[in-house]
Amino acid sequence: MIVPENLRKDKRVVSLPNTSSKELKNILVVTLSNIGDVVMTTPVIMALVQKYPEARITVVAGPRARGVLQRSPDIHKIVIYDKKASLWQKLKFIAELRKAKYDRVVDLRNTAIPFLVSCNKRTPLFRKFTKVNMRDRHLEMLARVESDIPVPSPFHFFNEADEVFAMRALNVAGIREKSGWILVAAGAASERKRWPVRYFEEVIRKLHERTGKKILLVGTLDERPVANKILKELPGIVGVFCGDLVLSETAMLIANASLVIANDSAIMHLGFELGTPTVGIFGPTDHEKYGHEGPKFRVARGEAQDCSCGSDKLPRAERSCFHGLEPEKVTSLCMELLNYDLR
Repeated sequence: MIVPENLRKDKRVVSLPNTSSKELKNILVVTLSNIGDVVMTTPVIMALVQKYPEARITVVAGPRARGVLQRSPDIHKIVIYDKKASLWQKLKFIAELRKAKYDRVVDLRNTAIPFLVSCNKRTPLFRKFTKVNMRDRHLEMLARVESDIPVPSPFHFFNEADEVFAMRALNVAGIREKSGWILVAAGAASERKRWPVRYFEEVIRKLHERTGKKILLVGTLDERPVANKILKELPGIVGVFCGDLVLSETAMLIANASLVIANDSAIMHLGFELGTPTVGIFGPTDHEKYGHEGPKFRVARGEAQDCSCGSDKLPRAERSCFHGLEPEKVTSLCMELLNYDLR
């Protein structure tokens, strides 16, 4: 197994020297609840690690987000906030945070937490953004309390134990390749964001014909029925691992894949953060807000102005159209990232 060099390095070794780092002992970061949203906040954590390598970083997160953060050696403490908790549990939560005095509180969720703990500098409660993209907005919020923000180093989403367990799962399934698979996440937390299964089947069939690569279907246990539909149509071509791997083990597979294809989901965001060539499929959600830019990322979407669905008149939470996005376009973007000749 070849783990990318930038993920094997101890990021503390490459941290930028900063004479002010001795002044900051405790930093509190309040992140979000949904897994994909939390992945997009990890650059904020790593920018703080780069600038203040000696500081103790505490992160407040929702219950589902623990799996995103728990493998990081740069986070000293994770405090779980459950909005469904009782009043007594919430008071205990605040009491736990108040045990320390923080030099910085970076609240990416816009809560009252920064004003309930002792801190020297906090992000504002009332905020106005100049950026559209959510990942950029998180870094923009960090800039409200920090100047000279360094380029974030990669976040540790997995460790060596995750590699062992993930490879064991692949071996049980009869997959012997150690890297280079194509990972496909045909599910998503919201059914509205799921591109039709038959289109995924067509893309997978074409990619297998042109590359011969193993296709791994990944996602949560709830998304396994979607993967099983694809398996039924493409036996012998795909392997299903939805629900078989924890998030950190899936992240290890993503880091060593040749390509990731995913709906707007946590898998898509992990692909981008881990530097793996990724095609993100967008329909009802805003690609400018939740997508990414870079040489290894492609946005696959249809043209809303050419679509007669009328979804632009609906509240965004009720939209579900992909505006005629065809498998041929997604396949073309995939082959472009794989650097294969389409002729």
